[in-house]
Amino acid sequence: METIEAGRETFALFDKAFYANQLFLLGESHGVQRPQDVDFALLKHLNARAGVRTYVAEVDCAKAYYLNEYLRTGQDSTLRLVFRGWVADRSQWANQEFYQKIQRIRALNQTLPAARRIRFVGLDQLQDLPLAADYITALLRTAPLAPGLRSRVDSVVAVLRQPGGPGLPGVTQRAALALASGHLGSEYDDLRLALANAAYDLRAGRREDNIFANFQALVHTKRLAHEKMYGMWGLGHVLQSPLQNGFSDLAARIGQSTLPVHDKVVSVLCVFSECQMLYPTDGLPGPWQAAGQPYTVTDKFNHDGPLVTITGLADLKQRTAPGSTTLVRLDAPGAAATRQPIQLRYAPGMPPEQQMQFRPELPATAYVQYLVLIRGSGPVTPLGAPAAAVSSRR
Repeated sequence: METIEAGRETFALFDKAFYANQLFLLGESHGVQRPQDVDFALLKHLNARAGVRTYVAEVDCAKAYYLNEYLRTGQDSTLRLVFRGWVADRSQWANQEFYQKIQRIRALNQTLPAARRIRFVGLDQLQDLPLAADYITALLRTAPLAPGLRSRVDSVVAVLRQPGGPGLPGVTQRAALALASGHLGSEYDDLRLALANAAYDLRAGRREDNIFANFQALVHTKRLAHEKMYGMWGLGHVLQSPLQNGFSDLAARIGQSTLPVHDKVVSVLCVFSECQMLYPTDGLPGPWQAAGQPYTVTDKFNHDGPLVTITGLADLKQRTAPGSTTLVRLDAPGAAATRQPIQLRYAPGMPPEQQMQFRPELPATAYVQYLVLIRGSGPVTPLGAPAAAVSSRR
């Protein structure tokens, strides 16, 4: 184990085999503050130690474009565009710590040679349709189309600007077919991917399909086949094996693929004790809600209860200090996690569809190779709304 001290991170526990990987994934629970610090520290470390410069992010292609524009220009108004939709939707991503982390990444880039500067690649399905319209319009400034093709794409942009994007898949598919028939070059790759995303089925249950399709496409168009990559994602996405119900998240799909990176993935999973999370109030049961507030600060989502308990976490806590952040290697030779499965206990009454069940025949290391035990973290702070959250411990 290794205690991770803010500002003094060495990650000495990582060995040569760790750095030989190509895709490094950090799994978090959205709404907790300290993972934002761990994310930046690990990104900075991997940039220096392994040459990682590509951040494969849990954002869409439009947000990634504007994040990169912010990294290039430093214009705060550009960064605000990225967060605009999250603020409007009262998303956990609309927080000050995330915003400040992007500013820290830009500051880091200013100290790096051009070849090592960090860039974002967005893998998620569209998260902000009006921003996607702005993005496509920006792409057309540098990759103009003939009038007939341009009118097709303009139709997509117009629908993206309408609330809910009515009829978007059909309009987009027609535009994408027209674009394909034009036999356009690689300078139109970003436009093709944006249109593909606009045509995706955005219903619940299809998101992981869309994310993986984007990853496959971007490995080709961004020439990532042999590039070192890193990203922080919601914890489910970094699990490298299917769950009991057969569902495979992003990391598992990559592992099952024929992509060059398929056997060079390492997952680091944050687990939480005594932590607080910022959560949209209307997504919580009534008794837990901070009445009249858009967000509620809650301690219900730790991994040692009350809703879910990871077997063995109590023993691990005894070896760490309150308020600490501790890196734990699971795949060390002879470690119990190389033989024993991940076991969870859920609170009585927890709906089965909300329970993540791991395969008992697989060891913990088939899913993740490292843990980061975070104790006593506070919640993230709502962006631009200092009084928008009230604690709830009921």
